[in-house]
Amino acid sequence: MIRIDSYISEPRISSLFQPTVNLDENAKDSGAAFAELFSIVLKASTEESREASAVSREKTAELLTGQLDNLVDFKVAGEKSSILFDLNLAVRNKVLDAYNETMRLQV
Repeated sequence: MIRIDSYISEPRISSLFQPTVNLDENAKDSGAAFAELFSIVLKASTEESREASAVSREKTAELLTGQLDNLVDFKVAGEKSSILFDLNLAVRNKVLDAYNETMRLQV
């Protein structure tokens, strides 16, 4: 399960949630802070998805070689990997849609 609380509690991220007093001076800083936060969370999510995929491949290899006795572990690992991949893909698509919509705005 992806828990954003664990990412926010990291020191380099928790400093991003400090309230700012003057928004005019810190407007660029807050944009950079959001970009950094998004980057960190996306990297962590992608890494977790890769780890789940590796576990799924490992369970598949164990099943094919006859070393896996519990079929439920194989199925759970495969579903977890699939769900995390779909989540990452959905987030990527939403970010791209938001970016494209922003680029269409007329100033």
